[in-house]
Amino acid sequence: MNARIFLHRHRGILLVGLVFALIYMGNGSYSPYIQLYYKEAGLSTSQIGLITAIGPFASLVFQTAWGRLADRTNRKFVLLLTLVLSAACALLYLLGASFGYILFVSVLYVLFNMSVLPMADAMALEFCTKNRYRFSPIRLCGTVGYALIPILLGTLFSLDLRRIFYAYVIFTCAAAAATLFFPRSDEQRMRAAQKNAGEKKPLSLRPLLRDPMVLFLLIANFVISVGICAYTYLPLYASELGYDNNACGLLNAFSALSEIPTLLLIDRVMKKIRGSTIIVASAFFCALRLFLTYVSGFFGAGAFAMLTFAQLLQSVSYMTNYYCSANLIHERFPPELKSTAQTLLAMITAGFSRIFGSLVGGYLSESSVLGLQNTFLFFALFLLAGSFVVLLAYRRAERPAANNRAGM
Repeated sequence: MNARIFLHRHRGILLVGLVFALIYMGNGSYSPYIQLYYKEAGLSTSQIGLITAIGPFASLVFQTAWGRLADRTNRKFVLLLTLVLSAACALLYLLGASFGYILFVSVLYVLFNMSVLPMADAMALEFCTKNRYRFSPIRLCGTVGYALIPILLGTLFSLDLRRIFYAYVIFTCAAAAATLFFPRSDEQRMRAAQKNAGEKKPLSLRPLLRDPMVLFLLIANFVISVGICAYTYLPLYASELGYDNNACGLLNAFSALSEIPTLLLIDRVMKKIRGSTIIVASAFFCALRLFLTYVSGFFGAGAFAMLTFAQLLQSVSYMTNYYCSANLIHERFPPELKSTAQTLLAMITAGFSRIFGSLVGGYLSESSVLGLQNTFLFFALFLLAGSFVVLLAYRRAERPAANNRAGM
């Protein structure tokens, strides 16, 4: 099979993978460095925590609204719109550096950006279901894109952190352009079928939220995402231990690269182990990762090696939970609510959990309270306790399924 035939036959999944790669390359330019930019602008740790929390708090009002709009109109258009507006907001950072101004811009940015990934996930999962592709190769494109940025551009960013915004805009606008060629979905056909069937009212989320498995997913994602949110302070922690901006970027690259083996194997593992079981294990691994990050502060010259090892646990804490949750949510909700369902999950992972984690972490990490190192211990203990709550929710969710199997 020559290259032209291969590209023609698989152009759909290659294009979706390109969109994911570009979106995550934008995130890789922004996320690992934004805390360092705040610090360079003269903000305190508690102010950084407030900025990290207030954006998700404001976006909660709009989060499901974006999903509803996408389900009722055109998902491709909504994804394109949120990408373009996110890029525009990133440029606004360059116009001021006061606490009040950065707070205002960060709220605007999160209002649009928080819906980008759940929208892309919903479209990609729908494409995979329709064309019998696996989602893992598409998500792998995002992981590779995210990991490449600190490796290729980390030194450039360390010379001037303002460059992260230019890079973010370039990659995000490229993702928006690629979205224009995103494969067609069945949205129009589904809406026409609903209209012909006389369905006037949109489906409600309430009955689905009574599903024990959905409640388990929301609880698990809140707990795990609080732990992941603690890693917004990793660049500040690494800087406190004496490492430069480039080293901080490399730590994020290592965490992303650790996801590759998981994404290559996760579909096979899910055939033998239920996704819900994997999610429970992810919560305990997240607690372990936070504890190892805390312990690394006692290793002196070997701290970077321990931090790297802790970052490698990203594969079995964040990625396993993210992948299994996205798939389970996609399977649990009807086609007319898939975008709404993914944004609902994002409200938990990037909304409520980030508000809690950022406010608590920002307060505790001040040296007069606990300091950055002991803050990671606090979150490790919180995750350990939360993991047992997740386990209880899992057992409750699995009980109806076990009863159904017994009755067959």
